[in-house]
Amino acid sequence: EELPANRLLDIISTPGFTTRDEADLASGRGVGMAAVQRTVDELGGTVTVNTTPGEGTRFTIRLPLTLLIADALMVTVNEQRFAVPQTSVREVLAFESSAVKTFENNEVIPFRGGVLPVLRLSRVFGLAQREQKRMHLLVIEHSGPPAGLAVDRITGQREIVVRSITDPFIRVPGVVGATELGDGRPVLILDP
Repeated sequence: EELPANRLLDIISTPGFTTRDEADLASGRGVGMAAVQRTVDELGGTVTVNTTPGEGTRFTIRLPLTLLIADALMVTVNEQRFAVPQTSVREVLAFESSAVKTFENNEVIPFRGGVLPVLRLSRVFGLAQREQKRMHLLVIEHSGPPAGLAVDRITGQREIVVRSITDPFIRVPGVVGATELGDGRPVLILDP
């Protein structure tokens, strides 16, 4: 029967809908369009479809302008994941924990003929601090002198969708937003 475009999109975006007789590892399981529709809806966007028999089909995805995609370094501290915008990271260092010295209640490490203040992410967010022989340090330089952000591990680099946190009741100093990496768990995006 002849269906309006929005009804057609509803049908093909239903979980489990497929046009294939047999499923394989890549297709035919009825997941693809349902996942696309769900993700676009979560981002506040829309999906439209225009089809003409014998000519083709066009899917149009519209996302809000407030949506930002950024490159980020993924780090962990005590098994908690965080994303650090790559534009703020000048360099990454690995150092021995024994290199950290305390000076006037602040931790520092020798760095390029001077000292670099060290800020442990575990202390900022009140996470249990594990003793490790080796740590990773993100050298952050924004508007002032550089500082080192100490993390347990750097797990990779990803493009992330930044969702800002605008509710004043859940805003946290040092956090600019959140993202989701595909496993359903939120990841906080740090504000250097």
